[in-house]
Amino acid sequence: MNTKLKDIRDIDKNMKELTINEDDDTIWYEVNAEVINKYMQGKAFKNGEFNRLNDVYVSENVETLKHHPAGFNLEFKAKTNTIKLKAKLAGAAYMSHMTAVGTIGFSLYVKKGNKWYFVNSSKINKSEYEVDLLTNINNKEYTYRLYFPLYQALYELSLGVKKPGCLEFIKEDRETLLIYGTSISQGGCATRPGMDYGAILGRMKNLNVINLGFSGSCKIEQSMCGIINDIVKENNVKKIIFEVECNSPSYDHFKTRFSYLLDNLYNKENIEIYLISHFDEALPFVNNKIKKYRKGFREVQEEVAKKYNIHYIDGIKITKGIDCEGSVDGVHLTDLGFYEVAKKLAKII
Repeated sequence: MNTKLKDIRDIDKNMKELTINEDDDTIWYEVNAEVINKYMQGKAFKNGEFNRLNDVYVSENVETLKHHPAGFNLEFKAKTNTIKLKAKLAGAAYMSHMTAVGTIGFSLYVKKGNKWYFVNSSKINKSEYEVDLLTNINNKEYTYRLYFPLYQALYELSLGVKKPGCLEFIKEDRETLLIYGTSISQGGCATRPGMDYGAILGRMKNLNVINLGFSGSCKIEQSMCGIINDIVKENNVKKIIFEVECNSPSYDHFKTRFSYLLDNLYNKENIEIYLISHFDEALPFVNNKIKKYRKGFREVQEEVAKKYNIHYIDGIKITKGIDCEGSVDGVHLTDLGFYEVAKKLAKII
């Protein structure tokens, strides 16, 4: 029997993409260079762009990835019954194992007391869009935090409120944590911005977290050492997490390049440094070659950490409690994996 199947969006209205009401009056606030430089959290350099690095060349891949605003977040106060968002990105979502919201979307949190609570995301998959991000809000002033896309370049962004509402960008001074790492640190594959471990950790510990996760491209180049030193100086960084194992092609590659970085790290005597190894995975259960390689890499990292008197964190130990349920593909973390990592790191740092 041939049955015509209905579209899920016609069955369940909550599965529909967000829309925008174009019939009302809106006051738009552009997130321009001045706003970026003055108010953006998670920003390493004041270059007035949605760009995580300065103009120093690292690699061909990083030249693309640095335009992904992973870790960026912007706080504002607003008194309005509707918050709108208008964005232009390099493209729509493009990965089979990561949601459109996590790849190209924005997530909005509201502050209650001293805690942040998630309220909504830009549930749409287009390179250019306008959406009603939050509607029917009480006629009171609230403080919000907006997290930015994890895996796509952002060109333009504006926030809108319905007249006679108002919006004011704000910024609170916080201690800065710098994370340098792989796709896992960039946020692959969180379902939405704000659920990568750096963002969760930032909310848990009230930190300004600078995300230097570069998917497949954390090669610990000498130029990255110079960039990290500039970030340490400019942002008074007191804590650094290095999550670099997955992109290091060999033990020697890691030892040589990471040792150079630590030898030349600015103000390292006054920085708490954490080196975290690969997280728990099931593949070594059935593949002895990988099991041996991972074990050897943990030993190499422990050796380097001991030599430089920095903190070594065994990634297997901090994710072991979720029985390898924390990834989407055996490597990249789900929200469960990210939350478990952040929860354990919050106790350690």
